[in-house]
Amino acid sequence: KLKQEVITIEAKQRKGARLEINDCSVGAWRPQECMNTKVAQQLEKQGIYNPQKAVTARRPLKSILHKCGPGGGIQWFLRGKVSPPQTPQYGASCPPLRLKTVCNDFECPVNCKLSDWEGWSACSKSCDGGLKRRIRGVTVYPQWGGDECDATKDEQTCNALSCDRPCLLHNWGRWRACTRACDRGMRWRSRKIKRAATGDGRCPRTFSKARYERRVCNAQPCPLDVVCVARMDLVIGIDASGSMGLSGWKAQRTALLQLVNRMALSKSAGIQLGVLKFAYKITILSQLTDDKKKLITAITNTKFDRWTTNIGGAFRSMKGMLQFGRRDAPSICMLWTDGRPSRPSSKYDAGLGAKSLRSSCRVMVVTMRPAVPKSYVAPWVSHPKSQNVMVVNHPSLMVQKVMKVNTFVCGRVQTFLDWTKAQNATKAR
Repeated sequence: KLKQEVITIEAKQRKGARLEINDCSVGAWRPQECMNTKVAQQLEKQGIYNPQKAVTARRPLKSILHKCGPGGGIQWFLRGKVSPPQTPQYGASCPPLRLKTVCNDFECPVNCKLSDWEGWSACSKSCDGGLKRRIRGVTVYPQWGGDECDATKDEQTCNALSCDRPCLLHNWGRWRACTRACDRGMRWRSRKIKRAATGDGRCPRTFSKARYERRVCNAQPCPLDVVCVARMDLVIGIDASGSMGLSGWKAQRTALLQLVNRMALSKSAGIQLGVLKFAYKITILSQLTDDKKKLITAITNTKFDRWTTNIGGAFRSMKGMLQFGRRDAPSICMLWTDGRPSRPSSKYDAGLGAKSLRSSCRVMVVTMRPAVPKSYVAPWVSHPKSQNVMVVNHPSLMVQKVMKVNTFVCGRVQTFLDWTKAQNATKAR
């Protein structure tokens, strides 16, 4: 005001007109976005202070801006002239229109990072509700205002069912093949336990109606003279212990030779037969083979050993012989004996050998003495017990029972006449 009055007085003294003095006026500061220091210095040389005007296809806005980091970036504050001074020699000149400051000079926030969840732990209780847990680790801890970590522990309830629960059964298995080709065989199927009962829960017994079914099959009478044409690997163990007696031994050997002649031996489509004899020692007469001449020679030439009845050893040797069998053919192990186990075996030892053998083949026994009743050997054989034990009252009767033995062990038979015709027709081709 004082300045204006002085100038007015001077103007009157010069008898001139009154002068209006206007200082330069500017607008408010307009802050620009924080820029990367190097980029901002380059743009300053080009007279560019607004990062939006520096964006190109090769230089996106993201590469220009500075969000955070040590040293900070450069931020411009811009303002424009509202009105310039009308009397420059008297009015105040314009103040700076640009101001440069350091911006975002702080560490960038670091967010928490977690590893993947580990597997669930075992349930803390087997029933009545327990907990299972899982954890995950922190790979990067949060810093400078970064996002905090989510939960690193998790748990769920499990095994909520009551501890007193019944067992759970699988669906019915397939029906097994008929145990015999004629003279009343048996088919059966069963259900295995999927989950055992717990607490006071109950489970049906193995041979209860809920878990076991059986049906009679092939009830027709057997022909008088048959040939076994089933496809199987068959191991036969014959008794050479002293209780057989020489006459009993010879009758047993003769019966075995007749049985071999009534079997259709063929590695591809028929029977493979292996034979051993047992007394104190175990002697393998032939491994599994379809060579009839080799079998007959081995059986004919074998001698009567006498001495004790090593049934446990016989069972273990049979299992060893099955390693030469076919994977796609059923395996049957049939033991002929007239005595109870004796040194080096025992009833307990024979039971262990039979239990191991049952996992590899169907175990059958032909007992040749009343002193060895069906009930004595039944624990050794496979299920169903009634279909896997045959009683012959004396070794000397084995020759008469050859056809019975053949149909006892064989699941598919032909009459000898039909089988002979079929063989002749095959040779004629």
